[in-house]
Amino acid sequence: MSDWEDLASFLAALDDEDRGRFSAHAALDLPEGEAEGILRTLRTYADASGDASPSSLLATTGAQAGAAGELDLAVTLGRAALDLAEKPEDLGLAHVCLAQTHFRRRRDGEELARFVEHCRAAISAGHAGTFCYERLAVLYEYRGEREEAEEVCRRAVEVLSAAGDDRSVARFRKRLERLSRR
Repeated sequence: MSDWEDLASFLAALDDEDRGRFSAHAALDLPEGEAEGILRTLRTYADASGDASPSSLLATTGAQAGAAGELDLAVTLGRAALDLAEKPEDLGLAHVCLAQTHFRRRRDGEELARFVEHCRAAISAGHAGTFCYERLAVLYEYRGEREEAEEVCRRAVEVLSAAGDDRSVARFRKRLERLSRR
């Protein structure tokens, strides 16, 4: 079975409401219920998008759901994205989706712990977006965990330099300088 078939089966197993919300956030018109029709739609999407993977589609759709306040759906999609991730970039993206969702509920201690867990996993996977690096560094600094904040900033400089994001690199270097003066 291909990853797209696995995704079609996952989507077919969602209840009608969640599948409809997935369709809306993904901007895909999924047919009702049966995996065969869903698979045809997904293959058309995959052919048109070129480098998209089932995991990246789930993660980005989960992020859209989270931004819309549909946090339970975002977690469901993020976890499925983790299950289907095969490449480090897909793994990182899935963890970022989940980190963003748990960040929205950060006032709850368990949610904050999940946020940290997914940020650290995204950073370990070498994700080249700034969300996890920025939020985690701020959290560690707020908690007085200067060494951890410095570690996150150093990793951000390394990964973002390799990605060619010079503006973000400059911001993290500036934060590192400030942290090292304390």
